[in-house]
Amino acid sequence: MILSSMPSIYEGPKEVALKDLQLDSENVRFKHLGTHLTESQIEEWLYDEEDVRALMKQILRDKGILQPLYVKQKNGKYVVKEGNRRTTALRRISKEILLGKEKGFEKHHFEIVPVMVLKGTDREIDIFLGSIHVSGPKAWAAANKAGHIFDLVEKHGESFQSIAEDLAMTKKTVMNYYHAFKATQTYGKRHPEDKNYLHKYSFFAELYSSKILTSWVSEDPSRLDYFIDLIASKKFTLTYKDVRTFAKIIATPNPKSSQALAILDAEDGNIEKAYAFLTESQRNLKVGPWKDLESILQNLKQLPFEEFLAAIEDRSKQKIVEEVANFAGEMQERIKEELDRRGVTPI
Repeated sequence: MILSSMPSIYEGPKEVALKDLQLDSENVRFKHLGTHLTESQIEEWLYDEEDVRALMKQILRDKGILQPLYVKQKNGKYVVKEGNRRTTALRRISKEILLGKEKGFEKHHFEIVPVMVLKGTDREIDIFLGSIHVSGPKAWAAANKAGHIFDLVEKHGESFQSIAEDLAMTKKTVMNYYHAFKATQTYGKRHPEDKNYLHKYSFFAELYSSKILTSWVSEDPSRLDYFIDLIASKKFTLTYKDVRTFAKIIATPNPKSSQALAILDAEDGNIEKAYAFLTESQRNLKVGPWKDLESILQNLKQLPFEEFLAAIEDRSKQKIVEEVANFAGEMQERIKEELDRRGVTPI
C-alpha cells in the first residue's frame, strides 16, 4: 500500500513567497468549470463558493495559517495541491492590508507562506490527497470526493480494490462514488445549460446507494438516461426523499408501477403525483372484500410448494386448488367481457 510510505513523497516545511504560489486548475472543486481557468477565475470562484470570507477571519485571528500548504514545484512556481482556499484567503488579506482596509499588520505580514513540497509521482500525490480529503480528517464535499476517486480510476488506472485499500474504504463505497460521479458527468455533458451541474451529484449518489435502483439500471443501462431526463425536467426536487420514493415505485409490481411512471412522465407529472397514485391504490386494497382477497393472496404466496404436494394423495385438497383456480379464472373472464362491453382498454 502507498500510505505506509507516504511521508517520503514530501519535504519541508519550508517558506515560499505568496506571489510564487499558483492555484491548482486541476483541483476537483473546479471540474465542472472547464479546463482552461485563469488564476483570477479560480480565485473568484473559490471566494464566492467556498466561504473564503470565514476562512479569512480565522487566518486574521490566528495571524497566519496553522498548517503548511502542500505544493508541487512547476516551472519555478509552486502549484498548490492542498490549500487552495487558504491561498485565496491569504491573497485577499494581503490586498486588503496594502489598500489599508485591514489594520494592525505590517504590509508583508502574510506574504511568506509555510509549505510542504511534494516530490512523488502524480499518482502518489493523488493518493496522498485522497488520504486527506476523501477518507481523512479534512473531508471534501461528497461530489469532490467522488471526483477524486473518478480521477484515480480514469487518470491513473487504479482498480476499485486498490483505491479501497489505499484510502481505507470499502470497495462498494469506492464503486458507488465512481459510478455516481460518472453519471453526474454524463448529465453535465448533456445539459451544458446547467452551469452548476455538479450539485446534481446527490441525485446520482442516492441512485447508486439504492440496491433497487442499482439493479434496475444494471438490467438496462438506458434507464440511466431516463433517470437523467427526470432530473433535467425537474421531476425530482428533494434529493434523498424523491429518489427513495422513486425506488418504491420501481419496486412496486406491475401494472401499478407502470401506471405510476406514466403519471410521472406526463407533462404536468412529478414524483409526488406518481406516488400519490400508488399510495391511493394501495389504500383501496385495504378496505372491504379487497382487503380479504389481498390477505388470501399473500398467504398463498407464503406457502412453500411442499405444502401443495400434500394434494397428491388427498382428493379434497386437489379439489380446493381446482376451485380456487377455476373461480379466479372465471372472474378474470367476466371482467374482460365487461371491459369489452364498455369499450374500455384493460389496464
